[in-house]
Amino acid sequence: MTCSTAQTSLSAMNDCRLREPERAAVVQHLTGCTDCRRHERELRFVSQTLRETVRHRPPVDLTYRLRVLASHERVRMMAGSNWFSTLRFRLNQILRPLAVPAAGGFFASLLAFAILVPNFTVRANTSNDVPVGLYTQVSILTPSPFEFNGQDVMLELTIDETGAVSDYSTPGGQLSKDQMRAVGNFLLFTSFKAATVFGQPVSSKMLLNISRIDVRS
Repeated sequence: MTCSTAQTSLSAMNDCRLREPERAAVVQHLTGCTDCRRHERELRFVSQTLRETVRHRPPVDLTYRLRVLASHERVRMMAGSNWFSTLRFRLNQILRPLAVPAAGGFFASLLAFAILVPNFTVRANTSNDVPVGLYTQVSILTPSPFEFNGQDVMLELTIDETGAVSDYSTPGGQLSKDQMRAVGNFLLFTSFKAATVFGQPVSSKMLLNISRIDVRS
């Protein structure tokens, strides 16, 4: 038990309001703590002094005198605030008939305003607006005008901020020299639009599947 806990329980122990286990713990603490024993003696001395103090009984007519004083004070306060009570009564009689119509008109105005506000909205011209979404993917602006004669090829392209192809790889395997030449020519004449983040162009990757298309008559 700490000193603060013991000193908090001393008052209850002196008044015999402490349970036996808690009282035993406090007594055990007092046997080894000089400061708490001194505090307990002072507290016991104060309690004993208060018990021995002579009780003074109030006069018998004190209650009646207090009632008379309270009655006189009430009369004085009512006389001083009589003009205020009269003014409040007059204002209440004047404003009460107007309260309901005023409240009805106010709420009717709010309702009409809420109905008409959507008709007053101004729509801005956003035809030339730049999208500022969180992210837009890279896209092909114009494909190569030349025919791709090789086999189907899957490419992983790296498109820089200017829309140019900075690097590419083939996830499906190695390409032959003829295929690499055909892929290079295809990418050289294909223009891309760079990806954007908050409207700013950034470097990004894309998967491009180049397929051969045969047209027979």
